[in-house]
Amino acid sequence: MKETILLLGGGLVAGLIIMFMKDFLLKKFKKEIPKLISEEEKIKLLDLYNKGLVTLSHLKSLGIEIEKKVEGEIETFNGQKLATGMLNITSPVHWAKDIASIFNLRKLIIIGVIVGCIYGYGWWKGTQGVQPVLDWHGKEEFVALNNHYLHILKDGTMEVLDSDKKTVLKKITTKDLENFKKNLRPYGLMLEPVVVGGLGVSNAGAGIEGGIGVRYAKFFKWVADVCLTNKGFYPIGVSYKITENTAVGLSVGTGFGKGERGFFERWLAKITIKF
Repeated sequence: MKETILLLGGGLVAGLIIMFMKDFLLKKFKKEIPKLISEEEKIKLLDLYNKGLVTLSHLKSLGIEIEKKVEGEIETFNGQKLATGMLNITSPVHWAKDIASIFNLRKLIIIGVIVGCIYGYGWWKGTQGVQPVLDWHGKEEFVALNNHYLHILKDGTMEVLDSDKKTVLKKITTKDLENFKKNLRPYGLMLEPVVVGGLGVSNAGAGIEGGIGVRYAKFFKWVADVCLTNKGFYPIGVSYKITENTAVGLSVGTGFGKGERGFFERWLAKITIKF
């Protein structure tokens, strides 16, 4: 029994020694392998690895480590890589990389968007200075615009004349038509400051008052406005334009006097003039 225990113990110790020596020898062997490979052979193996003909695991098995590039590290010039990349036409790997870089879908999308934006901006900018031509059948027409006139020439082009119908103030372009369309639209939002004056009435009495306001919307000749006078604040108001700048209307709001704090406590029959 004693001999059996000694035999088992000796076998266990021997096995541990063998395992330790194996790991030690393998590590030692791996360290010595690079010393046995010349620098020329290492360069050839690395070149084969760059071409995809040798795997990374094979290089590691020979004890050759591949240095990973650190982010931000500047790559030095390598004449051999330059010559290989430019002159080597037999490598399928290089052909595949070049084709992939040229027909990369992401790059094509980015280039397409950039070119499209440049072309679109250039086209839009180029159309702004073009004179539109109306098919007026060779007729000439003058249209009153406040103190000026819109002159439609026989060739269909347009210009703005002074009150004398002779002095040309401006040649009409496509860009001007956009402003005309906006200004001539019968409804929409706007921002016009006005002077306000009129008769204010509340349960506290009546009196003449004045102040300022803003027109903020229009519907044909009707305009919505808000105004502030020396007697009260009128957030709700509507007026009818009797001229291009002048309108008459009615507003409702709150007064500054005692007993006029309600929202509909004071009414104002007003006239507003654009300034």
